[in-house]
Amino acid sequence: RLYFSTLRSKPRSTANTHYFSTDDELVYENFYADFGPLNLAMLYRFCCKLNKKLKSFSLARKRIVYYTGPDQRKRANAAFLIGSYAVIYLKRTAEEAYRPLVAGNTPPYLPFR
Repeated sequence: RLYFSTLRSKPRSTANTHYFSTDDELVYENFYADFGPLNLAMLYRFCCKLNKKLKSFSLARKRIVYYTGPDQRKRANAAFLIGSYAVIYLKRTAEEAYRPLVAGNTPPYLPFR
């Protein structure tokens, strides 16, 4: 019931689906021209937020969609967060967490530098 998506505009949650983003909440403090990855404290905050949503009684029957916008830098950081969550909490291997992020006709992610 957990999904990750890149969307052009902010969606409205429905009776069956809850959407949330951290694009404007967990923001990387750049040093020069870098843009990530986000630090461990931000990963922790993301994991706590997502765990709370997954355990919420009011969201129990809903799909949870973590989405990001088309900004390549925010998209790379969002993929880092959801992939890390999959490894830490869903016990996925790095390969199992990575594969869905690049499946289909997904545009490539901007590499961190």
